Amino acid sequence: MTKLSRVTLADVARAAGLSLGGASYALRAHPSIPAQTVERVRRLADALGYRPDLRISSLMATIRRSRPLTARETLAFVWINTPKRTEKLPIHLQHYVRVILHGARARADQRGCDLEEFWLDERNLRPLRLHQILSARGISGIVVSPAASDHAVVIDWDWRSFAAAIIGNTECTPSLHRSALYHYRSVWLTLERLRAEGFTRPAAILSRNVQDRIHSMQLAAFLTNHPVPKAAVDYVRFGLPEGFGELGPWLRRLAPDSLILGWQVDERTVGLLRSWATKARRIVTIDWHPHGVLPGIDPCNSEIAANAVDLVIAQLHRNERGIPPRPTTLLLDGMWRETWKPDGV
Repeated sequence: MTKLSRVTLADVARAAGLSLGGASYALRAHPSIPAQTVERVRRLADALGYRPDLRISSLMATIRRSRPLTARETLAFVWINTPKRTEKLPIHLQHYVRVILHGARARADQRGCDLEEFWLDERNLRPLRLHQILSARGISGIVVSPAASDHAVVIDWDWRSFAAAIIGNTECTPSLHRSALYHYRSVWLTLERLRAEGFTRPAAILSRNVQDRIHSMQLAAFLTNHPVPKAAVDYVRFGLPEGFGELGPWLRRLAPDSLILGWQVDERTVGLLRSWATKARRIVTIDWHPHGVLPGIDPCNSEIAANAVDLVIAQLHRNERGIPPRPTTLLLDGMWRETWKPDGV
């Protein structure tokens, strides 16, 4: 049987009437190549049946990393409606901003890339202007931050030159690959831990806005995995820490033996909750951070941001650009933190 020959990049270049480097740049949608040429070369490559050799790509990436370079690949970290001056943000959000940037920057450095920040909330930096800046700089990899609000995000520009991924569960138009916390599993793990410790009547106070943003994954996990599923709906309420006082009568009536919070809180708030839920011997959170006082699930936001960088770099290695036809969502498990441990950021 005759063995079919593999279509190479040289075959694509010859069919397109380009140099080998020109064909490579076109397949990677390099900013120096006109969009019409990019589309023409990609159609030719598909028609010829060209597929990049992953082993060769991996080998070349290793070779490039092993020799000194005058300039490294730069990835853009685009902040969505997060102010450049973060000192006005609540302290837990300041910590969150530092953590995700630290995680993304550290992973980019591990992969041999630089990471440069851009802020879309700046007065003169609208999406189309940022598109022009990134294209002129030859930046084709973009990590999109979570939104600083509960609103959906729309980034209206030509995505054909970019490989991108978004951090968290912010709804984004167009739909991009994303790295996020596995919220359902976080609640399930918390309930399993309480169950193992002998608690049989856990209650939960969750954020309605968060449930809307994450498609009620926390609520679904609580209702499905509660020790008494038929009564679970009565054991959960929505509220904000500043409005917990309205939940006092409910906690006194329900008398839960443990309480799960959607936030990390301070000592004063914990004291108020204990005065109402007098039988709650355990109060935990599904949003642990080092500025609070409760044990619970650390969402590991640094790792989530790092995984978003990996998603972008994987696309760059595969020469994939543009809006993905079927976006991938990478969900990360949180980690239980019984006590505070410094995380270096």
